[in-house]
Amino acid sequence: MAGDGAWLFGIVGFVMARAMWLLALGGSCATATQATNPAPPNSGLLVVQPAPGPADNSRCFVCHANFDSEEEKLTFVHAQAGIGCVRCHGESSAHSTDEDGLTAPDRMFRKSRIRFNCLGCHDWVKLVASDKRRATLAQSSAIPDHQAVLDGTALDKKFCTDCHGAEHRLSHRTRIWDKETGKLLSKDATPRMLTVPSNPAR
Repeated sequence: MAGDGAWLFGIVGFVMARAMWLLALGGSCATATQATNPAPPNSGLLVVQPAPGPADNSRCFVCHANFDSEEEKLTFVHAQAGIGCVRCHGESSAHSTDEDGLTAPDRMFRKSRIRFNCLGCHDWVKLVASDKRRATLAQSSAIPDHQAVLDGTALDKKFCTDCHGAEHRLSHRTRIWDKETGKLLSKDATPRMLTVPSNPAR
C-alpha cells in the first residue's frame, strides 16, 4: 500500500533526523549521564551542564605542563567543572603523539571565533543578565559589557579570553599554525614545542 510506504518513510526520516541531531550534540558539553547528575553550584551561566568530577587533562599536560596550575584559570576552572582540553581542542591524537610538535591540535580558534566556541556551553542571555545583576549590586561602571562582546559590536576589540583566560595564550610559540587549516606556517629550531605561558607562575 502506498500509505504504508509513506508512513515507513516518515519514521525512517524521523530516526535519521534524530540521529543527526545527537551526532551534532557530540561536540557540545552534553553527555548522556548529565541529566541524572546535579549541576555544580557555580554553573549558573551554562546552557548545558558538564559531566560531574574533574576532567582528566593528563595527556595534554605531558607537554603543556604549565597549564596544570590554579594560576592558569581557564584550564583549571573548566577542568574542575568536568570540561577538559578536548572539549575545545578536540582529541588531537596526532598532535599529542607528534614528538616534534609539528602537527596542529584538531581545533584552534582565531580571536573572532572564540566567542562562538564559548557560546557552545555558556548561555548568552544569562551572561547579559549577570551583567545587570552585578551592576545593580556593585553600582560600578567597571562591570564588563558582555552584550557588546556577544553581539559583535565590540568584535575585534574584546574577546571572551581577554578577561577569562588571558593567561591561556602562549607568550612565545615555537610552532605557528594557520588556525583554520592547521597548516604549519613557521617553526623555530627548537626540536620540541615550548609552552611558555604569557603570565608565568612567580
